[in-house]
Amino acid sequence: MAHFNIHFFKERTREIDPDRLIAYFDGIEGMTVEMDENSVRFNFLHPRLKYRARFLLTPKTHVPDIYRLNPKFLDINFHLEIPILTPDYFANYLFELVKKVSATFNLHIYNEMLEDVQPFRLETLKKVFRLVKDAYMEKNPILLSDYCVLSKDRLQSILRYQDDQYDLQKYYKELGTYVPMYHFVRQDQGDVRIAVEWKEQTLTVFPPHLDMLLYRQNDQIKVIDYGEIKNLIDKYLEDVPGFIKGTRVLPRKNMKKVHKIARKADHVLLDKSFQECKIDCLID
Repeated sequence: MAHFNIHFFKERTREIDPDRLIAYFDGIEGMTVEMDENSVRFNFLHPRLKYRARFLLTPKTHVPDIYRLNPKFLDINFHLEIPILTPDYFANYLFELVKKVSATFNLHIYNEMLEDVQPFRLETLKKVFRLVKDAYMEKNPILLSDYCVLSKDRLQSILRYQDDQYDLQKYYKELGTYVPMYHFVRQDQGDVRIAVEWKEQTLTVFPPHLDMLLYRQNDQIKVIDYGEIKNLIDKYLEDVPGFIKGTRVLPRKNMKKVHKIARKADHVLLDKSFQECKIDCLID
């Protein structure tokens, strides 16, 4: 897959301490370090979302057209590779990491879409990455057949919920409330639909942007249209305080009423026509 590259430069010096760099990245959750005679690779796997990227320290430059850049900035042969088909949420996560790395090691950045080497500017990187990704998807539409495409705002909220799910689980643990993961489901190769599993007679959190509920009764899973049942149960749900807008929770005082509605709701049984799309196959 093609990559969006961010190259790192220093002003009037190429000095960079590899041991200090390795120690810095070794302290980042989800980062592993590999090295051989060709490169030092800082491989990043997001611990909750499973998206990947990597920083590389190499013997030679990877900067195209380097001789047209301002000569006071010197390439230190260190760059970040981000797969172009990466959700904006994860790209922004990496850009925040680039910001910290740049400040810690006094670095400037460059990308092929920029006119020259420059100080780190978050909004500039966001815009350039989005332009490159949009152009790449328009030029290579066949590649999207391996992905589940969602709108930017919808995927942003979904990935933030997944990223913060553990904290929400800790918050609701003592209340005996289940905080589900999303399931991304296609039926007969249709559009991806967003679902969570909900067990009978349990309290649960309902994250934003749901299409379906996978309602488990004993050994059966009933697929319920969330849009239809939401109109019936919404008055019995409460907002999750201080969390993503649209995240709702079923309080204990209303559990019997809501589950009675769920048992009577129109449904189909989950079968082999429903196929799950993995989270790292989502793209905006």
